[in-house]
Amino acid sequence: MNIQNLETQYLKAKVAYYEGNPIMSDAAFDVLEKEVKEAGSKVIEQVGTKRKDFDFPHPHPMKSLSKLQTESINGVTNYQEEAFRQWFEKRESQMNKMNYLVDHVHYSPKFDGSAINIIYRGRKLESVLTRGDGLTGKDVTDRFRKHLPSDLLINELMNSENAIIEIRCEAVMRKSVFQKKYAAEFANARNIVAGIIGKDDFSLEKVSDLTLIPVHLLYNGVHCKITYLDEIINYTPILAHCGSGTIRPTTKDYVYMMKYMEDFRETSDFQLDGVVFALPVEVREHLGENKHDPEWSIAIKFVPDEVVTPVIGIEWNLGKTGEFTPVVKLKPVTLAGTEVKRASGYNAGYILKNKLGEGAFVSIAKAGDIIPEIQEVVVAGQVEAFPKTCPHCGSTLTFDGIHLMCENDDCEGKIGGKLSSACGMLDLKGIAGQTIKPFASDFKNMFEIMEVILTPSLEAHLNCEKFGLKRDSRKYEIFVNAFKNIKSLTYAQVILMMGYDGVGKTLSTQVARQYCGLTPNYASLEKALVEKFQNKVIESNIKDAVKTLESLGITIDKPEDKKVVTGTVYVCMTGSPREFGFKTKEEWIKQFPNLVDVDLKDATYLITDDYNSTSSKMKNAAKKGIKIVTYGDFKL
Repeated sequence: MNIQNLETQYLKAKVAYYEGNPIMSDAAFDVLEKEVKEAGSKVIEQVGTKRKDFDFPHPHPMKSLSKLQTESINGVTNYQEEAFRQWFEKRESQMNKMNYLVDHVHYSPKFDGSAINIIYRGRKLESVLTRGDGLTGKDVTDRFRKHLPSDLLINELMNSENAIIEIRCEAVMRKSVFQKKYAAEFANARNIVAGIIGKDDFSLEKVSDLTLIPVHLLYNGVHCKITYLDEIINYTPILAHCGSGTIRPTTKDYVYMMKYMEDFRETSDFQLDGVVFALPVEVREHLGENKHDPEWSIAIKFVPDEVVTPVIGIEWNLGKTGEFTPVVKLKPVTLAGTEVKRASGYNAGYILKNKLGEGAFVSIAKAGDIIPEIQEVVVAGQVEAFPKTCPHCGSTLTFDGIHLMCENDDCEGKIGGKLSSACGMLDLKGIAGQTIKPFASDFKNMFEIMEVILTPSLEAHLNCEKFGLKRDSRKYEIFVNAFKNIKSLTYAQVILMMGYDGVGKTLSTQVARQYCGLTPNYASLEKALVEKFQNKVIESNIKDAVKTLESLGITIDKPEDKKVVTGTVYVCMTGSPREFGFKTKEEWIKQFPNLVDVDLKDATYLITDDYNSTSSKMKNAAKKGIKIVTYGDFKL
């Protein structure tokens, strides 16, 4: 038995045990654990009581697709035909060098559902996995077993007892089924599909309401024509055809197919959000995959929907800077297949200027088909009086015409926002911002929390239940381990964790240089902020924080003067490079010795994790003509 099988069986047994349904005796489990350990596997390091997050390895990586987002400009759709042409011609050139002629591409609808992998090994069904992170997924075999092709039918596709067949599907629900049985309770079909598949208390009756659409067939890791499944599909009601075909890879045919699929979207009984184009199976193995996605396929996203809906009120949220940001509450409306009730109001000045309040009507769209944004205030409304006092500390709020602020630095709500921000910056696994916010009642900053958690004598007396964490619970174990896993921080990160208003990466980097005895470059930085860090009290506080962290065993990486490399390229990084195989931005940039990380205004490139991101940096980069490239696509 290979290591993957050992790990799969071990994790299955462990999950079953903790969920009260053991599948083997303790003695048998002990033997299996010994074998896994001797094989050098690290899955035995997964600990805990009743768990729902055990992962099982896919026989071969199941990666997500690279995406292009179409857009509508003054009523005219940009189908990204130039980007598609470049994508195809790059791969066509690669294949020509290998004497392969690629004269067609496959197309199929991009279904808005959940990806699963049906795995047959040794002529028998082994497991059904969710995609997970592409390498491992959740085992959901028990949901689908009775609906899947029989071993007898699968035998017809296998010519070896050791062969592995993977049928990669999109799990979806017909619109007609959703409207009839679930629309009154759920916002959209995609959510109920994810729930049916992912929840441990699943219903076999609900599983039968799903449809599995095969999109890829792999035999021992090699892609095969999906038509080989026709006979199986005919015998299995839960499986269905996906309506794919082929076109010539010309710009004219590509645009024609996009328009055709847009029309098909309106009449389809499935929720669609784009079109997938893939090169023939014969060349996929040669093209291979990069760290994030297959080189032989790309998804083209449809233009996001836009609707008009009335405003029913404004809700105010306090952030880490003390600013109260408005959330516009909307009359629920379906947008791109999901129900939308809220949209960003940006700041108090925006609300006042645009007269947003009860009675207003706004046009909203989902930027990147994810985040609802107000596109236009179609009808002005009645602006409600802004809050006068902070609900967290009772301080009188100030309004400068744009920002509504709580100026009290000891406000628990404000401190909670800073703790939440620091939590995100530290990438504390398993800890959300809402988990850390309650600590604001007793702690002023993240360093104080870290000192208590990482000092055994102090942690033992922590009144954790006050903050919603029951001692000896799995949740508390995750909380403590997240801090214990912090091995190093940069000096600039320590400064950022202090939560000073208006302080970003560029300023913190230069302050770090100054405090470490190097020459800082404060050119173009705000004078008032720079002067703040000339204050000896602030300098002392930061250096004390560094000493505290070092005393806790955390390495603080101090800045160093580096030799200037010829051909220096200035980049600004946003998002996370994790999906491209790098834990941190610092780890990613180390592979390019002549790259320098700077603020967006000074950058030649904006490096992102998603071309479809709608962050302010992405918008500003597009406006300024700064080239946008993902961590996976960037090359010098």
